[in-house]
Amino acid sequence: MFNIEEELVYEIDWRINEISILKTVPYLFSLSDKQRNTIERYSIPALYSLWEGFIVAAFTIYTRELNSLKLNYERMSDCILTHAIDIEVNLTNGRSDFGKKQRLVNEIYKYYFKDVRILPQIPTNSNVNYKVINTILQRFNLSILPEKPHKKRLDKLLLFRNKIAHGESSVPVDKHLISEMSFTVIELMHEVFNLIMEGFTNKTYLRVTSGS
Repeated sequence: MFNIEEELVYEIDWRINEISILKTVPYLFSLSDKQRNTIERYSIPALYSLWEGFIVAAFTIYTRELNSLKLNYERMSDCILTHAIDIEVNLTNGRSDFGKKQRLVNEIYKYYFKDVRILPQIPTNSNVNYKVINTILQRFNLSILPEKPHKKRLDKLLLFRNKIAHGESSVPVDKHLISEMSFTVIELMHEVFNLIMEGFTNKTYLRVTSGS
């Protein structure tokens, strides 16, 4: 049975293999310029999907690992506890009806009497840019990605992905851009892996008490 580190490494490795295919396929066959340009252009949304897919997989694995520890609210980090409750009851839902407010209170009250179970739902908003990935990291009480150089690189990937996904066929994409975006995805996957493993090793999932 894999441990968390082995599972995360596996999730990175097969995606790197997919990225290698995306980078080489346009040059393996005799294609017209239009055919090659089309394949290159749609490599960008594919690279983004590998990035978002990794984030979902990585934090689903981490969530499962945290659930296996069977922590109650007194032991769990405030950040993760809030994330768990938010995913369970949607704290951003504006509840004007008193009955809905009552049900919300009852749902939260249950956390006092049982181990906290975090649902495996990761709020990516289908748009994992620099701000979103750091929000997810903060929800799990992990260190965030430094702004330099990650913000500019990741937001560039999202910019090109969104333009292409919304049908802008004139977006210029070539092998140099694909190589750059591939490097961005691979580097960021390793960065997030390091942050998760650092948090898990240092037990940042535990509540900080005055005596610790």
